[in-house]
Amino acid sequence: MNAAPDTDIRAALDDASRVAGLTFSPEAVLAEGHRVVRRRRLAATGLVAAATAVVAVVAVQLVTGQPRALPAGDPSSSSTLGQASGELTGSTFDVGVPKNGPGVRVDVSPVGAGRVVERWTLSDGDTVRRTVSRTVPATAPGRASFLMPRESGQQGVVYAYALTGPEGTASGVVMTQVVTAPDLATGQGSGGVLTDPASGRALGSLTRVETGSADPEQVIGLIWNRTRPTTTATPAIDWLADGAALRAGRTGGVDAAVVTVSARTSVLLWRDGDRFGFGRRSGPLALKDAGSLQVGVEPHSPAAAGTENDLAVGWVTAGPVALTSTDPSDAFTVSYGDPVGGRTPFVARSAQPEVKGTVTVTGGGETQTVTSWDSQSS
Repeated sequence: MNAAPDTDIRAALDDASRVAGLTFSPEAVLAEGHRVVRRRRLAATGLVAAATAVVAVVAVQLVTGQPRALPAGDPSSSSTLGQASGELTGSTFDVGVPKNGPGVRVDVSPVGAGRVVERWTLSDGDTVRRTVSRTVPATAPGRASFLMPRESGQQGVVYAYALTGPEGTASGVVMTQVVTAPDLATGQGSGGVLTDPASGRALGSLTRVETGSADPEQVIGLIWNRTRPTTTATPAIDWLADGAALRAGRTGGVDAAVVTVSARTSVLLWRDGDRFGFGRRSGPLALKDAGSLQVGVEPHSPAAAGTENDLAVGWVTAGPVALTSTDPSDAFTVSYGDPVGGRTPFVARSAQPEVKGTVTVTGGGETQTVTSWDSQSS
């Protein structure tokens, strides 16, 4: 796993293209993804996008016309996820291939009362540099266990694992990316599969990341997506899920939360005063908005079959978030996370893959308008 998404995706597609019956071109898939991102940038003005060009911030505009009111969710609702307590093992070194460069193996064993023993074996090739054993709470979905530099003795390097779903890498490819905030990490890394040693089922992912210029203490969690190549008459890539997990035991730093949208989608959000952002398949970003309602968007991408519908993502100071549209075919479901730092995180999911009309978002006594999830081609 490299921190640069193109590098990760190209490596995965190169591997997938060697599967019997698949004839797609990895370069063609990447080119299509880039084209879709360019085509679907948000048309918005008035607020400053501080990081990536993949997602843009929403403009505050005067509402006109008579858009249809859409139902909002209950901000008091949130998902409660159980802990995983079975044995797990994984390595960033490939099985059957000579070890090369730095990597890690982790073994997790339950000890009762919702706690596990983690054994992290840090190596450079075949040379073991350090072994760290610790007893910690079992890692729950929505949380990621990190080994930080103060424990590993390796400055600028973080290790982590998270449960990415029972389908896991046994049926596809998991791309994992560390999220740091308010600065964004640009370092390199590697990844591996976390499995149940008894059944061999892949349940999660293991990651080693050099955080580059970012302070490791700014690491707030992980995001990932799961995909698999199809073996149909027209080979393609199927999207399985997008997920997120906060760093377990993190103290201080930015406010952060994970909002569960569905069994296949969860989103990591963070905010630091008037700066805010979220990470999903597009990677981390940073936006700027001092208002009581902070909103960004994540557009649907048709580059892979089944990818998530258009999303509006953000924070609100009080009350429910409501969305209205000038197109009567548009509808949204709003999911909320637990309040953090006086604000409630939310994700509004379109009922159809792509929003058709101009959407007005209200909440916290403020109104913002999304002019488009699909702007001019370039």
